[in-house]
Amino acid sequence: MKNIELLVKPVSFDCNLACSYCFYKSTESIYGAGKHLMEDKILETLVLKAMQYSNGGLAVFSWQGGEPLLAGVTFYRRVIELQQKHGKKGQRVGNSVQTNGTLLNEEFIKLFKEYNFLLGISLDGDRPMHEFHRGKSFEGAMKGIALLRELELDFNILTVINSFNAARPADLYNFYVKEGFDFVQLIPCVEKDSMGKLSEFSVDSKTYCKFLCEFFDLWWNGGKPAVSVRFFDNILEILSGYDATYCGFKSTCGDYLALEYNGDIYPCDFFVKKERKLGSIKDASFEDSFRLAKENFGVKKADVNEKCALCKWKYICNGGCLKYRLIKDDNFSSLDYLCEAYKEFFGYSIVRLKTLAGGIRQ
Repeated sequence: MKNIELLVKPVSFDCNLACSYCFYKSTESIYGAGKHLMEDKILETLVLKAMQYSNGGLAVFSWQGGEPLLAGVTFYRRVIELQQKHGKKGQRVGNSVQTNGTLLNEEFIKLFKEYNFLLGISLDGDRPMHEFHRGKSFEGAMKGIALLRELELDFNILTVINSFNAARPADLYNFYVKEGFDFVQLIPCVEKDSMGKLSEFSVDSKTYCKFLCEFFDLWWNGGKPAVSVRFFDNILEILSGYDATYCGFKSTCGDYLALEYNGDIYPCDFFVKKERKLGSIKDASFEDSFRLAKENFGVKKADVNEKCALCKWKYICNGGCLKYRLIKDDNFSSLDYLCEAYKEFFGYSIVRLKTLAGGIRQ
């Protein structure tokens, strides 16, 4: 038995919003304009091969976009039908959907609740923070959240830390507490513009460090955090003797694969580029795809900068995310763009985090 984790883009980059910082819009250069939807033959091949590869182990499907709910309820009913058809008796299957929440309705939610889907809602804070880069979508997202609560389906919040909300850590934290959002992911926005410089909507390293430290002070709450913040939880995992679940802090990449709507396979959704394509689900096996992902991509994670090799915090970050290593000079052995932010934050928070980790180990 083996575990398999797949990040699937059933509608490619298609979305009902037009967020200014969306990194995935660039895939239009590969897949062209117009509507995209995974064909049933591709979907069944994907599910069949995933179940065969896992051989009764855990199979995790993360449905993302663009906006994955554009695929429609019928698509996800078919997903479940195929997983049941091709999975072994008693096999564990996990499904998650990352959505902007504006298309959620009762039919979607009842289906997701019946089959224990994990829902992630993209929300960048209160209305001013959320709509600064995501258009007038705050009301629609909050209506979706209200419906999730009414129908009692658990969810978490994914917030992109960008040039606007990074300057407002207290406002962001207080918004989470006020709204009762107990599970939160903070994802730094670090993108380059057409000139190869840091984009205006990205968060710079100095600002991100200040944000993390101030947000951490609020989260600490006298040693009794009231909100689960995935980034802090990831560090606690490492300090408690577990492997990091955040791929950016792993010692190697290639533990999951990204699949486009037409079955194209990539080693990471940050690297959906022609030169990084591993093959197609139509004729490639997952055994070969994972091997290629490790050999041609994952091993680059170990090629850390010489400064990283000597850094006392390497045991936590392992040189950081490959995407962020390319920001300054397109070199995989460069420092993670957020390196200085991480180092300062680790030094600022480590005593308190170790205190919590000690309690976890006990």
